[in-house]
Amino acid sequence: MKESKKKRTKKTSSKPIRDRQNTFDDLGIEPPKIYREAQRPAFERQNNHPDRRNQKKSRPDKNNLTHAQRRAKNDKKRKKRNNLRKILLWIMVVFAFAATAVVLSLTVFFKIEAIDVAGNTIYQSEEILAQCPIDKGQNLFLSDTKTAKQMLEQNLPYIYNAEIKRKLPCSVSIEITEAAPAYSIMKEDETYILLDNRFKVLEDNAQTHQGIMIQNTEMENVILGQPIAFTNPEAGDCLNKLAKTVNDNNFGEITAIYSNNINDNYVVYEGRIEFKLGNCDDLEKKIYQALTACEELNKTNPGAEGIITVSSDKSLYFTEKTTVK
Repeated sequence: MKESKKKRTKKTSSKPIRDRQNTFDDLGIEPPKIYREAQRPAFERQNNHPDRRNQKKSRPDKNNLTHAQRRAKNDKKRKKRNNLRKILLWIMVVFAFAATAVVLSLTVFFKIEAIDVAGNTIYQSEEILAQCPIDKGQNLFLSDTKTAKQMLEQNLPYIYNAEIKRKLPCSVSIEITEAAPAYSIMKEDETYILLDNRFKVLEDNAQTHQGIMIQNTEMENVILGQPIAFTNPEAGDCLNKLAKTVNDNNFGEITAIYSNNINDNYVVYEGRIEFKLGNCDDLEKKIYQALTACEELNKTNPGAEGIITVSSDKSLYFTEKTTVK
């Protein structure tokens, strides 16, 4: 009887397992797997490790802080807020002091008491100060030195450069560099327009010419203190290039320059020999070649008059001017 009971219990205990297995198969679900400790995934073993569990438990819980801990935490926050307020307060104080200093410096302090002029021989100091928009009593930092410089150089043409400096605490200095006539243009009434080396008009209706003559040139309106405007802009550009080359190389033998168009430019040697240069490419080389030819020509025929044609291939030839007897 005992053996039959044991057999029955084994059968009844195994039947639910088969039923559960059949249920998983019917539902298409893989039954859960039971692992031994060595077969558990690594992350599960790690999380279930006693040290790991103790580590999680050791983390402080905000809700479980003691009264002393909460008080210390609140004191720390309060100190941060107070420090931030102090910093903001100091910034506001510094800003207020700076603003006050700026306002006082622009309204009360740094009034101009003296304006000194130096380097002038053509114009009197009173003439220069009369054309200068900076006056005594103005604020040193609010005075417009750039506009003052432009007005002086335009209204007084013989001022080549006016350097205006502020000097603390209450003065202004004006250092004058004067212009000298470098070019002349003859007008129809046989008076002259005098120009500096930047072609700024220094004088109109002058009785004598000074510097290098600019010949065969038509001009627009002539305004004192402003650069001269040529009727033909291309010829004007070429004249500027010719003048710059002559000035940079100190060609003292050149007495005149002129330009008919962009491809027909000339300089005149000692008023008697014209250098026909063509376009404005390689002007320095062309003029040096022509000057060398003039030196050789002066040995055999001093005082000769004519035209030296300088081409771009470095060849040149002289055509002597014939005089009619």
